[in-house]
Amino acid sequence: MNCKHAYLLATVLLAIGANNLITTKTAAAADLNSAPIISYPKNMRGSWYYYDTYTKKVNKEIFTKTTAKFYVGKKEVGYTKLHAYVKHNSLKADSKYQEKTARWVYADSQDTINGVIWLNILSWDQKVGASYNVTDLDNNSVLTSASGNKPLVDHHAYRTPKLAQDLKDIHYQVFNYYN
Repeated sequence: MNCKHAYLLATVLLAIGANNLITTKTAAAADLNSAPIISYPKNMRGSWYYYDTYTKKVNKEIFTKTTAKFYVGKKEVGYTKLHAYVKHNSLKADSKYQEKTARWVYADSQDTINGVIWLNILSWDQKVGASYNVTDLDNNSVLTSASGNKPLVDHHAYRTPKLAQDLKDIHYQVFNYYN
């Protein structure tokens, strides 16, 4: 795998969504009136598989209570750790702090947009991220990863590699897509 592909994948999975993710709630996690989300929802945990149109492979994502791991084929290419947000100034942070928090993410909000509930996960310092939704569609549990204002679907993931391969071209009516 070349650096360009690794960078592209990392960007898609960890850092899309733009700096101004517009949702029905736009409060920072520190300002939310409810307790911060410090673990991934139970229905999101476990192994998920999606078809990558760039690599033409079925890739895997694994979510545990606080960790997300990302794979291209069978090779792990990255991970993140979910933490409760703590207000900080990344521009004033020393290199030790930056290294410690490099893979940290936090749940900014959980929002309903066009009837779909999204969990918005942001990177610790860049304030960009992805939105996730888990729902049952056509008798299958589907993890949807999306980014941007609407948000727009990046991919759908399923519980088995076979489903990911078989349903790679499916567009569900409840979501917005790039194309």
